[in-house]
Amino acid sequence: MKENFKKIIHEGLKEAKVRNLDIYTFALYHDHESHVATVCIDTIESSKRLVMSSNDYSRNYFLKAIEVGDLKDAGLWNANGGRSYSLGDFALVNASKIDVPKKPKVPEFYLDMVRAIEEMKDLICMQSSHGRSLLFCCSTEQSEVGLIWS
Repeated sequence: MKENFKKIIHEGLKEAKVRNLDIYTFALYHDHESHVATVCIDTIESSKRLVMSSNDYSRNYFLKAIEVGDLKDAGLWNANGGRSYSLGDFALVNASKIDVPKKPKVPEFYLDMVRAIEEMKDLICMQSSHGRSLLFCCSTEQSEVGLIWS
């Protein structure tokens, strides 16, 4: 599978280059329902926009919980001080994709995702001005974004 993942990474990078995107977060996503793997790419502008929007939304619920003295509920509405990992809201969603097995072999399938990104890391970094702030992520069997690294 690793070679197939590398192929869609290459294709996704071409699409990002066409759109002149400065990569801030690079993801390989396994859509369990449609049995495909896709490349999703986000920019810092897109990520910040989503984080600010989410924080604006959460703030009202946070303050209402504080008003009634409910710390447990308030903790559910903490602000996001980082970046967005909402793949569907990335600047470039499904930049490229491949069909994958209905029941991929675990953990090899997800390890191949990480290994493919690592092997293509230099090409990905060439389309990013974010240096060590550039993050990579991929799905796991249990989570849309289960692994995150730099």
